[in-house]
Amino acid sequence: MHIPDGFLSPVLTIPAYAAAAPLWVWGAKRHFGPAQVEAMPVIGSLTAVAFVIQTIMIPIPGGTSTHLLGVPLLALLYNPLVAFVAESLVLGIQALFFGAGGVTVLAVNALAMGLLGPAVAWGAFRVLRRLGPRAGAFVAGWVSMLVSALAVAAALGLQQALDPSYFPTPFPVVLGAMLVPALLTGLVEGAYTLVAFSLLARVHVREHP
Repeated sequence: MHIPDGFLSPVLTIPAYAAAAPLWVWGAKRHFGPAQVEAMPVIGSLTAVAFVIQTIMIPIPGGTSTHLLGVPLLALLYNPLVAFVAESLVLGIQALFFGAGGVTVLAVNALAMGLLGPAVAWGAFRVLRRLGPRAGAFVAGWVSMLVSALAVAAALGLQQALDPSYFPTPFPVVLGAMLVPALLTGLVEGAYTLVAFSLLARVHVREHP
């Protein structure tokens, strides 16, 4: 699902950085300061898991890939901004040391996979948890994958409309190539979110009876 360097022009990447930068600062100050020290081990561990599962990328037509996310769970447990900062860190490390994604497109990838997907997951969970937290967690994980894939496809489609020399693949092709795998990958994302959320809930109950 990573958009590689060179697929988007500065017309899109610069505004994406302008939108992401204040959110990075706000999220870091609000959720990663001294007052949140107790939460750091869990956040750090789940971010590490997200990093590992995102390195398993399956190439798809259009030059991008599909993979699990892992960070929507952070949105459910804490806040979408926590997921955004964590995903941005994952993407930054992958871009700098593993050649996945890229520095110029980091903000676009982070907004798509770290903010939009987890934010929708957070909202879906808040609505559906009345029917049961497990069902809510599964649907939240699944829908986060679809929203993230749609956001990536929309960015590529917009680039194709603005300047096909950067990305010549037509939007309908990209949309299909992104959403069809996401429908299946989303089921795995939902299962991971459900299992991890349930396990962490049990641990919390045992520690705070």
